[in-house]
Amino acid sequence: MTRARLRVVGIGCDGLDGLTARALRILAGSRRIIGAPRQLGLLDVGDAAGAIAAERVEWPEGYWRRWAEVLADLEPDTDVVLASGDPMFHGIGTTLVRELGADAIEVHPAPSSASLACARLGWALDATPVVSLVTGPAGAAGAGAVVPVADAGRPFLVLCRDAGSVALVAAALADRPNTVLTALTNVGGGDAGPYPETIARGTVAKPPVPAGNLTILAVEPAGAPRGWLPDTAFDTDGQLTKSPIRELTVAALGPRPGALLWDVGGGTGSIAIEWARHGGRAICVERDADRAARIEGNVAALSGGVRAVHGSAPEALALLDDARASAPDAIFIGGGLTADGMIEACWESLAPGGRLVANTVTLESEAVLWDARSRFGGEVHRIGVERAGKVGAFTAWRPALPVVQWIVDKQVAQGAAAEGEQGQ
Repeated sequence: MTRARLRVVGIGCDGLDGLTARALRILAGSRRIIGAPRQLGLLDVGDAAGAIAAERVEWPEGYWRRWAEVLADLEPDTDVVLASGDPMFHGIGTTLVRELGADAIEVHPAPSSASLACARLGWALDATPVVSLVTGPAGAAGAGAVVPVADAGRPFLVLCRDAGSVALVAAALADRPNTVLTALTNVGGGDAGPYPETIARGTVAKPPVPAGNLTILAVEPAGAPRGWLPDTAFDTDGQLTKSPIRELTVAALGPRPGALLWDVGGGTGSIAIEWARHGGRAICVERDADRAARIEGNVAALSGGVRAVHGSAPEALALLDDARASAPDAIFIGGGLTADGMIEACWESLAPGGRLVANTVTLESEAVLWDARSRFGGEVHRIGVERAGKVGAFTAWRPALPVVQWIVDKQVAQGAAAEGEQGQ
């Protein structure tokens, strides 16, 4: 017998009038409807108001911290979850899939806020990036995620955590005051009803004031686009992996959207920040408290998506192991290579198929890398960079310290070890 699927219905600011006939039938035939107070209140908005006789149940306090308990109380045959807009667009639908599996739920979406905003603005939805401040860190640390998207020079949307998010985005983009900001509040709500649609326009220099918390912000960046960050973009005490070594290192790590990096010995945080600007997530471990605080400031100003951890590696890595949901996809060791057990701790923590990259400029640390290569495999590169500089009235090349870089993939190294054992 096929098990019933938990039905999830999305509803917009226009209430019941915006639902499909099928979604209305599902709600009308349910025993209980579970949702947030705002969504449950929308069941009384529209021509079909009064047609839904089901019991209305608000999510219990702190439900997101005890999903197993809350979901065990639901009966898929008769209960329906009510969500905002498209439940699979930064919504509860993705959480339910994570907890129950895709085969256990049935989603009936309404138009997402992004779809409605693009319809109002005349933007192509498929070509419009969306940054969510709802699921990321609160405050300036979360708002920093808009900076790399603005640096691409394309218009984009921001899902606001609340009305205050508009000011945070404006602060994050303060270096481009002519950037146009359009705050769309209760988009899709029409002119009447409990949540009327309101559109306010302004710039980074004079941000619009949104009419409420349910706001999506349209950003039209001004200024020249930028890809890789210049060294001058970072607040640093000099402990900085400089360009172009930084670009070569991030490229060696192989960044990709959603992937997790551990940046060990963060210094200024430049590697983790550039990784995050390529769509990944990062944890930056730094033993110096002042530098850890400086990393947090750089993250808020340049990328978002990076958590700074004050602690000494490899001991601090054990705490990350305990707290993480998954193993890192990549690890960069930028400092502390000579610490006892550093390579081994990082290798043990790295996810199968993950990549470890380590840089050094000292002979002592280079010896550690060659020893690690003999045990784990991989490639070693020596990178030299020379910059043009003044010599009196003339110009000459000034070489920087050469960087020795070790790159190793965990699966490749494991495979090589297995082949070696078979050959003995």
